[in-house]
Amino acid sequence: MMQAKKLTAQTASFLLVGFMTLLHLFLAFNVELGGDEAHYALYGSMPDWSYFDHPPMIGWLQIIPMWLAPTDWSARLIPIALYAVLNYLLYQITVQFYPSNQTDQAWSIEWKGFASLVILNTSLILALMGMAMLPDNPLMVAVLALVLITHKLLHTNQIKYWVLLGLFVGLAALSKYTAVTVIASLILIMLIEKRWQWLTSKGLWVAIFIALILISPILYWNAVHDWASFIYQIDHGTKSSEWRLSRLLQTQAIQFAAYTPFLFIFGWWMMLKPANYLQQNTRLLLLFSLPITLLFAWGSGFEKSLPHWVSLAWVLLIPIIVNFLWQIRHKTWVKTITVLHVVLFGAGVLVTHSLLFKPWIAFADHKNPLQGDYGWPQAAKTAIELQKAHTDNPADLPLFVSNWSYASHLTWYARPQPVYITSGKQTQFEFWFGKPKKGMNGILVAPHYEDNPPITGMVNHFSSCKPLKTEDMKEAGAIVVTYHYYLCTNFIAEQPGLVTLPPTAIESVK
Repeated sequence: MMQAKKLTAQTASFLLVGFMTLLHLFLAFNVELGGDEAHYALYGSMPDWSYFDHPPMIGWLQIIPMWLAPTDWSARLIPIALYAVLNYLLYQITVQFYPSNQTDQAWSIEWKGFASLVILNTSLILALMGMAMLPDNPLMVAVLALVLITHKLLHTNQIKYWVLLGLFVGLAALSKYTAVTVIASLILIMLIEKRWQWLTSKGLWVAIFIALILISPILYWNAVHDWASFIYQIDHGTKSSEWRLSRLLQTQAIQFAAYTPFLFIFGWWMMLKPANYLQQNTRLLLLFSLPITLLFAWGSGFEKSLPHWVSLAWVLLIPIIVNFLWQIRHKTWVKTITVLHVVLFGAGVLVTHSLLFKPWIAFADHKNPLQGDYGWPQAAKTAIELQKAHTDNPADLPLFVSNWSYASHLTWYARPQPVYITSGKQTQFEFWFGKPKKGMNGILVAPHYEDNPPITGMVNHFSSCKPLKTEDMKEAGAIVVTYHYYLCTNFIAEQPGLVTLPPTAIESVK
């Protein structure tokens, strides 16, 4: 009888990535889009040189899927593919940066690569991002490729690597504005590694030229739109004039849960461990991860950061963690913590994905954590039915919501109808549909976690709103979300020079 073939690290890695890919593909066909996913699917449906809130890569990647099949599942094909590529690049970084030492067997290099993939795929937020299109998805792929290229440039000055450097710096910049940290990383690497000759290398200037050509669509779009995107990003990062430690700690607590205690604790340990800065490959990863970590750690004191904004930094820390733990893998506490992490958070990833498919856990009414991304297809259908019941021309009674995230949901499922926003804040929807005009009437859709009844009688709101219908969306015997529908009249448009008081100020005057 033939002996069964021994499982290799490459096979184990392939099976893990294949399983996650199939899981994400299954959910792609059975789960409605989240707010960000719908927003970026709309980017692909309405292509442009760039966009108000992000550079264009996130929309460009969705152009072909939206052209071929503008559906929920097609909006997820690109992020699923990008996640598979991310797994491959992480594996390559691990095995190339941390080869076996004298006490290791040659095969252990490959198992280090597999261990990195295990940490990646048992980190809740990273596993979820594997099927949801976010600007961070192409950013992570571009920067991990850039790390491998920079590693090559530290050992050779071949022009092909400079060309690739310029290409991937440009692609990172086209993906997300926080790619500016990549420039800081490259400068730090040049200074710390004492690569002064780079400044006189023609390859550097070729790389700079390529990167500038690639980011020219961003510059063009902003130039013809009064630099709206740049101004928004600057204001977005300085929302509060007061820095608070409590905001920073809250942001870190969210990351502790989202990325798992295992990755969070060991990640900070690796960043704070002085010895790590003495080894070139580890230092390279830290110099790419630290700028983005520090940027959002400090910025979160002014405005709490969303957990996925720092996803790139945590992914770059994974190979360092794996290499550190691999060297002490025979210690009991390492084995115990690793097994507990894989079992508990591997199960957590599976449970969370199952809840996306069907919210089977019976939360109390209106307490389901998925309520913000639930029921929008039905809400759009109901809104259109109410619209048809009151007018033969949808343009006479357009759809309204109170913020851009709800607008993304509703626009995607009610397309090709425009959706307007009552907040008065500048968003991408203004560039697509224009501002709501004075005197407009409309159907306002408001989930239960918004103001109900809606604010009326002030600028950027309607004079009055009459309730039309209330609709409960239930799962597992509990109400996940309730949608309220209103017939609203006489939109009060903002006048030039008019100061808009917030509702709290209006109430105090009353």
